[in-house]
Amino acid sequence: MTADSESQPAPQPDRPTPDPALSPLPALAAMGVDELIRRREVARGLVQDDGVVVGSDGTGRPRHLNVDPVPLVVPASDWAGLEAGLRQRAELLDLLLADIYGPRRLVADGVLPAELVVGHPGFVPQADGIATRHGLCLTAADLGRDDTGSWRVLADRAQAPVGAGYAMAVRRITARTLASVHRETDLRRLREFFDTMRIGMQELANGTSELPRVVLLSGCATGEAFDEVFTAMLLGLPVVRAEELSMRGGRIWLTTTERPEPVDVIVRRVTGEMADPLDLQAGSTLGVPGLVEAGRRGVVTVVNPVGAAVLEDPALAAFLETVAARLLGEDLRLSPVRTWWCGERGGFRYTRDNLADLVLSPIAPTLTNPRVFVRGLSAERRADLWARVESEPWAWCGQEVLPTWQLPVVTHEGLSPRAAILRTFTISDARGTMVMPGGLTRLAAVRGCPRPPVLRDAVVKDVWVLRDSGRAAVEEAPMRDAAVAIGQSQHLHATPGGVPLSARAAEDLYWFGRYAERAESTARLLLVVDDLVEDHVSRPGTDGHVAMRVLVAAVDAVTTGQRDRSDSSLSTPVGDDPMPEALVAHLTTLVFDDTRRGTVSYSARRAARAATEVRELLSADTWLVLSRLDRALVRRTNAGDELQSVLALVVEAFLALTGMGSEGLVRDASWAYFDAGRRVERAQETVRILRRTLSPNRSARVDRLVLDAVLRSRDSLLSHRRRGAESGSTQSPLAIALDLLLLDSTNPRSVRFQLDRLREDLSLTQASMARDAVAAAMAPLTASGAGSLAEEPEHRTAYLRSLDEALRRVSSTLDSTSFRHRAPQRLIQGPR
Repeated sequence: MTADSESQPAPQPDRPTPDPALSPLPALAAMGVDELIRRREVARGLVQDDGVVVGSDGTGRPRHLNVDPVPLVVPASDWAGLEAGLRQRAELLDLLLADIYGPRRLVADGVLPAELVVGHPGFVPQADGIATRHGLCLTAADLGRDDTGSWRVLADRAQAPVGAGYAMAVRRITARTLASVHRETDLRRLREFFDTMRIGMQELANGTSELPRVVLLSGCATGEAFDEVFTAMLLGLPVVRAEELSMRGGRIWLTTTERPEPVDVIVRRVTGEMADPLDLQAGSTLGVPGLVEAGRRGVVTVVNPVGAAVLEDPALAAFLETVAARLLGEDLRLSPVRTWWCGERGGFRYTRDNLADLVLSPIAPTLTNPRVFVRGLSAERRADLWARVESEPWAWCGQEVLPTWQLPVVTHEGLSPRAAILRTFTISDARGTMVMPGGLTRLAAVRGCPRPPVLRDAVVKDVWVLRDSGRAAVEEAPMRDAAVAIGQSQHLHATPGGVPLSARAAEDLYWFGRYAERAESTARLLLVVDDLVEDHVSRPGTDGHVAMRVLVAAVDAVTTGQRDRSDSSLSTPVGDDPMPEALVAHLTTLVFDDTRRGTVSYSARRAARAATEVRELLSADTWLVLSRLDRALVRRTNAGDELQSVLALVVEAFLALTGMGSEGLVRDASWAYFDAGRRVERAQETVRILRRTLSPNRSARVDRLVLDAVLRSRDSLLSHRRRGAESGSTQSPLAIALDLLLLDSTNPRSVRFQLDRLREDLSLTQASMARDAVAAAMAPLTASGAGSLAEEPEHRTAYLRSLDEALRRVSSTLDSTSFRHRAPQRLIQGPR
């Protein structure tokens, strides 16, 4: 609902349509203004907790969906007629698409003008002849209401309809915001729609695989893909990108961490012209070379079919009544807005004579060439627009202007009417068509705005369809029973485990684990350093002050966060006695500055970004933690006074994420790469901190203070004290610490423990070279004792350096083997 959101009510006339949004639900109607406002804030918090985003703002931070808590309530009797009309419309569009890419009898018989079919930019000649019957699975329609209150279709969405995932996300938010009302209302649920969709996608497989493999091909950049990733999560599908798919041996293959896996069905979110850089848009990095040919051979099914964008031609509405009579032998149950195609003499004259009262639309509206509501244009702009129509009349149509349909939105002043559009969704297959019993309502965010903006700038609300239990049971039973039967059959043939993981998903899981561990480790270290600064910054010349300076230098080196020398408040070198204000400011920067590599905020945001890429593989609770963490790491004016509380929250948050990963991920490759990232990062951080803090040229008192600080940052101080008490004077404190942090296989914070767990993780994968690298890193951990490392500084220095290098090789081996991607596509063109 971004680029395809131009099908909107006209800016005039502004006549509020009476809407019974609250009256069917007495409990909702009884809520006062203050309570509705409170519920709106609850909904806002839930949106953030669930990570329901729609793109990003100007700073790169996620932009959250604006959800109104009051749903649009549709009585069963009103929905029944709409549902029948949408079901018929989906069947009609499927038949029409099959004719357009098949015999084209409608064009040959003069029912449809050729200009609106083969002349439409969405028509793909390369797909001509590829069977599409029952392949138009997911369709959407944007609806408004006319003067009588009847539903009217403003536009059809058939290429890659978006919004179904948002509809379910908004339902979940509204259900919790109005928990008691939702629980007591007998309304139709959305889950079955997605279950039916999942089964329908699997049924489209060509039969070459015993267990069909369905993937969702993403067409969005990071942070822009909530709808497709959330939909994939609901369907249990992996989200893939073009570089992960290739055509070999006549089939489409998915690159995984183990072996290439054949793909049977591709649910595309890439526009038709970009879907295949070989046959369609040359140079497209979003498409799969050979995809059209694979579809022609029948070895892969593309959903929706490449070329379905031709059905989004608004001028088709002028002919749909005749098309319905021809293909279905029925009248349309759901009327579109009245439309006049300018390529016909009568349509051209009517549009010219009534131009001020119409919306003028190109046959392929885009953001750069949108529909235009003519009323309100200056005479000069109107003349220029009509000149464009006269130059290419076949490329334009005129459409009637519906009255502004208004629904109430909760504001600080109470309920305020706003212009609205309803988007509905249908899923079809050979068994029939199911309409989502609900949808997504998009409204203007500003009062007086005559039509809703694109989704990122709009308010949205849930759609509650009240249940007519007898009728619903009769209508939904056939598809539900078929879905259950198919699901049970597939379950009998399914094998546990062995779910392939794409190389890209493995890499994102790995870096999610690494960045999460890095943020937690940095937060723990800064907690210790902040304590030292508070205790010793004003006491130069003391052992505590020296220890503080050692740890400040170590945290800079470990995080790679360097002071900005252009800032006079931070211009004091580490070796001098820094002013308290400068040190506090520097620590604050290391927590909150998300533009500086190595800070807590930087690592937390990158952990969230990596998690977003594999949302379909993670627990929904992950976003509850990440969103609260994001809010906590927003820098405030008194941020220096809140360092301890913010850092404690960060540690708590990432402990929660670790727990969710441990308890929520099946012990397969997904778990292995997530945990591997944590283990590699924790081992490296421990070695680097030891390298930066252990020195032979300090007093015993300073060494003890530094060692205690390091042990606290590694959550091992209590264990160190217990072992010191048990061993008496037989071991030095440094030897005990080195044994505890490097060699002890029972300490969850030791390097040895990390490598043991890493070896177990990689045993769940095919990463044999990475396992060899782990074995090489483990060798010195058994060859040297902690006593010799403590007594011989030069040996310790060389040992820690070689261990750091060995851990780097583990990571680089994983990167070069398990995470390999296809090289970027380049167009090679020979001489003409």
